[in-house]
Amino acid sequence: MAITQTVKTKRIQAPDFMKKYNFIVGVPCSKLKDLTDEIKNYIPCTREDEAMALAVGAHLVGKKPLVFLQNSGLGNIVDIITSLLKPYGIKVDLLISVRNKPEQHAFMGKITKKLLKLLEYKNYKLVIQK
Repeated sequence: MAITQTVKTKRIQAPDFMKKYNFIVGVPCSKLKDLTDEIKNYIPCTREDEAMALAVGAHLVGKKPLVFLQNSGLGNIVDIITSLLKPYGIKVDLLISVRNKPEQHAFMGKITKKLLKLLEYKNYKLVIQK
């Protein structure tokens, strides 16, 4: 089931949709700090590919995983999406914090939606803070 959606907000709170996940993992992000403070049991990771690997393992044992990350880390999971998730039909939902500033985030901020479309990845929510 696709969850493609963009949410614009000032403060991120654990929304009702998160109740369906029993395995939450991700790379800590200051933009998602309010959200991660509300989650009781999540696994912080140092890299996005590490978080995806844990989520895939959780999926394989019957869990419903959610991975949160910054859009700047989306490039780190492209190989996992194309060589593992897509060929084997594994679905892992993503909660992506979109950054457009400072300057090093500008280009990825501009292409995030296009990259997800190119990857034919539909299980994500984009969070854009006002």
